[in-house]
Amino acid sequence: MKGNSKKASIFYLVGTLFNKGIGFLTVPVFTRILSVEDYGLVTTYNSWVTIAMMFISLALYMAVRISFVDYQEKTEEVLSSILIFTLLYGISLSLIIYFVALRYISTFNYAMVAFCLLQALGSALIENISQFLMMKYRYKFRTLIMVLPNLTSTVLAIIIIRYILSSSLYLGRIVPSAVVTFIFGIVLALYFIYKGKFKFNKEYLLFSLKISVPLVLHGIALNILSQSDRTMITMIRGSRETGIYGLVYNFSMIATVITTAFEGIWVPYFVNKMNRKEYRDINAMAIKYIELMLVAMMGVILIGPEIIKILATKSYWKGITIIPPIVISNLLIFMYTLYVNVEHYYKKTVFISINTLIAAIINIILNIWFISWWGYIGAAYSTLISYCISLILHMAYSRRLNRRVIPIQNIILPLLILGFIVIVFYIFMNQWIIRWIVALLCLIILLLKERRYIKQTIMENKNV
Repeated sequence: MKGNSKKASIFYLVGTLFNKGIGFLTVPVFTRILSVEDYGLVTTYNSWVTIAMMFISLALYMAVRISFVDYQEKTEEVLSSILIFTLLYGISLSLIIYFVALRYISTFNYAMVAFCLLQALGSALIENISQFLMMKYRYKFRTLIMVLPNLTSTVLAIIIIRYILSSSLYLGRIVPSAVVTFIFGIVLALYFIYKGKFKFNKEYLLFSLKISVPLVLHGIALNILSQSDRTMITMIRGSRETGIYGLVYNFSMIATVITTAFEGIWVPYFVNKMNRKEYRDINAMAIKYIELMLVAMMGVILIGPEIIKILATKSYWKGITIIPPIVISNLLIFMYTLYVNVEHYYKKTVFISINTLIAAIINIILNIWFISWWGYIGAAYSTLISYCISLILHMAYSRRLNRRVIPIQNIILPLLILGFIVIVFYIFMNQWIIRWIVALLCLIILLLKERRYIKQTIMENKNV
């Protein structure tokens, strides 16, 4: 298992870097071949997909993870039951939503609704399988399904926008994503259902729904936290501001490539250590994990303005001022996820949903006020406040469950350090040399502090 985790960490990191790299490196392409308005529509559409995916998936992918605790010898049968249900339920719900929209809502773009539902269903199926592969340490397969759909849809999108479409160019980005994700999801689902011998067990489904249904509310609330800002900017201020906000938001998320890469290692590690009550090991590893994320976030803030100027045209540059609040929000997301893992372990899914819902409601209220007053800048700060509240709520409840896992002091100092970096950013926003020197110093300090651990890790992974 130890060797598997090291191999998995390398594959996940490479796969995630490649996957995120596709999106990152193609930003200059799409910001130049799409208008700011088209880019804003694509950003809004992606928000729809994320929210629709929660309704279609019913968060059953979280039950896949928990099945490795309660049904360790039956995980393939649990997955098969979940996939069969997701297919039948997802197709039925999608048809109902589409025909209701067609019949009663005349202002909708019906093509976008259809593609949104297709992509949401495909994403739900892929996420179920991804969680299964993660817990099985089948890192090569999981890395493949992370990379291939994104790479395929991106290449197709560029070809369609440049050489086929002459108007409504946003569809050139939307259609390939929807169709490719749907096809991959269906093919993978049928393969794993076949591997599970087409077994559908009512007991496994009821177990899964009991775990996951309360998390639907959590997922919806989480998506409100992460997506409602863009939808509300479009409604209140127009798609142009959404395009600016969406670009900066997506860039600021680049540091989360580390979270995505190592989540596949952290979750099985965390569950195994919790089962053995090895809390000291969890806390020691969490500190290193947080330090790594902190340095990544500091780097994004300090060198962000120059990267934005490379990625996009001048019409987007005004969004540079909101890099710090969005990056801090991403660190808060990472931190509260550590506490949510504790809540998941103890199966307190109802409380996860309640805590996240409170933060989401606050986010909507703040968005209405802040976006009306300050546009996309207001959205950035309402998001920051909401994620801060979410962290406090999840941390407080996690400590009620187990005070020995990830104590508060583990997160206070990193937040204070990042706050100092934000001050440096705004003081020297127009002096890139100073900011880049500070970024380099931060990296050197981390490398010196963790040199023994880094050397040990390199030696252990020589033959991986």
